[in-house]
Amino acid sequence: MTKYSKIAILLHWIIAAAIITNIGLAELTEDLGKTARAPYMDLHKSLGICILFFSLFRLYWRVTHKRPAPMEQISGWETSMAKAAHFIFYALMIGLPLGGWLWMSTYPAPINMFGLFDMPVLPVVGNKALADIAHEGHEIGGKAMLILIVLHLLGALKHQFIERLPLLQRMMP
Repeated sequence: MTKYSKIAILLHWIIAAAIITNIGLAELTEDLGKTARAPYMDLHKSLGICILFFSLFRLYWRVTHKRPAPMEQISGWETSMAKAAHFIFYALMIGLPLGGWLWMSTYPAPINMFGLFDMPVLPVVGNKALADIAHEGHEIGGKAMLILIVLHLLGALKHQFIERLPLLQRMMP
């Protein structure tokens, strides 16, 4: 097996696009007032919940389906780094949306899913200390995600274009 399954590839790119969009929405609206920022943050929250559920399904898929073996040309330390990076990616892909949902639930501010329905508020209403921790963790996690994405891209590009390994083809549709 030299390529990921079609479902794994689809989930990878859907989640990647949603995460990059969400980071962009958060960064681009940083200096906007609350009213101007609200529609963008509503989209950010909806995408975050989608990322959570797609990531849980992706984790299930990864555990239950075979994936390609690491390429022999890639060193052991790089393979270990890739495994660690993927572990951190999953922790962030699940933890960031959960933390955001928890944070919004402290107010309570239900997350409206694209105008279709509200996610239930978690039972933490009014917990100011938890709100502060969740907010700070969400911001730190978002920055960690951005750094990890950049490192992931640099590693993939290094293997593809400097070492001339057909690594990107394994995750291309």
